Amino acid sequence: MSIYRSTRTFLDSNVILNLLFETELTDEAEKAFSLAKNPVISETVVDECVYVTLRRKAASQGIKSLHELKRFLKEDGGKALLREASELVLSFIGTHGIEIIEDPDIFLTLSVAEKYGLLLHDAKILGAMVSAGIRRIATLDKDFEGIPIIEVIRPEPVPKED
Repeated sequence: MSIYRSTRTFLDSNVILNLLFETELTDEAEKAFSLAKNPVISETVVDECVYVTLRRKAASQGIKSLHELKRFLKEDGGKALLREASELVLSFIGTHGIEIIEDPDIFLTLSVAEKYGLLLHDAKILGAMVSAGIRRIATLDKDFEGIPIIEVIRPEPVPKED
């Protein structure tokens, strides 16, 4: 952990997910990750990454709806798939030395959501950053733009080769 909290960079879920799974945004995620000094995520980012990983893995087994997934998770195969998704995400986090910080309390989350016009998961991320003294976020979307208390690191789209 850095003594100077402001040297840390928060990683948005979309950066990690586009590194875990090859997508049209993987090159941009690699660039965003390379710009992130002392990378940090919150419990919400772990939650989002495990959930998306689980949904992708379940879909590859023909489980498309959330209702089907909830039912499947009660079975041994579903529990094993959840464990596999969790291990994939946590292994990535550990391998890359990414620190996990706590989520803020609900009152800070709601206050941040209202003040900056954010959905609750984004407000939790911003609240975690504020609580930990982190002022930079690496992301692939525009959700955090225009918030004066943080610096958004968003790489330019990588041109596609012909």
